Amino acid sequence: MKAPTRALVVEDVESWVYTLSRAARRAGASEIVVCESLEAVREALRTARFDIAILDVGLDPDDDVNADGIRVLEMIRAVDGDETRCVLVTGWQGGDRMDLQADAQRKHGIEWAYMKEKYEAHAVIAKLTDLLEHAAERRLSRTTPMASLSASMEPYRFENQLLSALNPTGGVGTLYSAASRLVSFTIPLLASNPRNPIEVADDGMCAGVYWSRALATAVAVVLAPAGSGEDDDLSERERVRHLLPAGGTPDLIQRVRERNIIGWLWELPDVARTEFPG
Repeated sequence: MKAPTRALVVEDVESWVYTLSRAARRAGASEIVVCESLEAVREALRTARFDIAILDVGLDPDDDVNADGIRVLEMIRAVDGDETRCVLVTGWQGGDRMDLQADAQRKHGIEWAYMKEKYEAHAVIAKLTDLLEHAAERRLSRTTPMASLSASMEPYRFENQLLSALNPTGGVGTLYSAASRLVSFTIPLLASNPRNPIEVADDGMCAGVYWSRALATAVAVVLAPAGSGEDDDLSERERVRHLLPAGGTPDLIQRVRERNIIGWLWELPDVARTEFPG
């Protein structure tokens, strides 16, 4: 079963929204999000990650230098690094389009570019299909900490679970960065419950128990939205105690803050290796 994939279509002309969305769907995208403005793109990137993005660089007809389209590229790269594969499309008639595309390639690493008047559906669909077929492999190969945390849960579902519970500023990019800082030195990890490696508590905290092969010990990974209670008199251990296995005293190994997300890594010396599958 293929992993779900998500496409972002940034276009403000209705007929092209239909055309590009149809191409993405035929290429195999499981979900398509359409944005017609910079504000809409900003909100989309806050709540989700995308495997491919099809970008019209000329969102504003009065923008002679296509600054809006370049800002979209900048936002995508700021949030998701180079994980999102970007395809540039333009019907812009002003200035030198080849210079615009070359500049976008040099600065932002676009995968492909084409002009609307030369649009050929089969060629676009073939290119998008190729990008999507390698999306899961590419993303997982570059995000080992998140892949290890997700255990046997589909990464797509795992990301959505955390996004919904934590509502991180900066979207999935914040989650990936926090996970990398928190557990990179502990992997590979074995989850105590591979099908549901992290559980979400009523207060929004997310916690999972893992065996760290690198450290040869059990650890608990806890992620939580930063809130008004983070600086109160409760110790960090008391704040997360209800999420940790009963018995013994957990030892705090690592604490990170990534924008509005706080993460803790606890050693669980009293949890045996036999509690973990594999």
